[in-house]
Amino acid sequence: MAEQGGRSAAWWLTLLGCIVVAGGTAVGGYLAGQGVLLSRLQDRYVTVKGVAEAELKADLAVMPLRFTLTAADVRDGQAQVEATTRTVADFLKARGFAEDEIAPGRVEVQDRTAQGMERNNPATRYVLNRTVTVRSGDVDKITALDRATGDLLRAGVVLGGGEGPSYIVTAERLNAVKPDLIRRATEAARKSAEEFADLSGSAIGAIRRANQGVIVIQARDPGENNYEPHFVDKRIRAVATVDYYLAQR
Repeated sequence: MAEQGGRSAAWWLTLLGCIVVAGGTAVGGYLAGQGVLLSRLQDRYVTVKGVAEAELKADLAVMPLRFTLTAADVRDGQAQVEATTRTVADFLKARGFAEDEIAPGRVEVQDRTAQGMERNNPATRYVLNRTVTVRSGDVDKITALDRATGDLLRAGVVLGGGEGPSYIVTAERLNAVKPDLIRRATEAARKSAEEFADLSGSAIGAIRRANQGVIVIQARDPGENNYEPHFVDKRIRAVATVDYYLAQR
């Protein structure tokens, strides 16, 4: 009898163990299934871009004034360069530019005879060049200067062909408008995501990934040969790229 009772107890223990194993397998399978489901739901996302723009005026301008002289003697040529530099500096100061806004560059000298040129005209043996650069935060004053360079010609200063002023948006000016641009670009991206989700029968979930993107500076008025640095009025564009998870409704 004792032996039969022991066998009966062992049978029940075996049966209980099978039930526990089966239950654990079922629970584990359910959890694994839920994990796959959650993983697939998390893989559903949409990538959207939002764009925001603002018009901005440059707050720094740089203008090079390059002149060229010729001379038979390099020392005479150097003296002419210094005299011309003073004429240019006086011209600029008369138009309200400060001393620290005027920067004469180095003197460049070319010996034409050494290069096999102008052997029959010693008066133009040496060609001397210098660029005087004006840098100012008063961009309107630089614009007025660009229009008045003909007055230098009347003063005897012949300027070489130049590209005119370059107008720059400084980092300080850009940083003042960037937060609002990024905010509006991000709002535009979310609006696009909501529209996509609505069309696909989904709902917008959490942000999966976000990229502010780049800030682009362009000329405000598009056109041919529209080289941005030559225009004082700019268009600042911010692009935000955001991935949103799509949730089931």
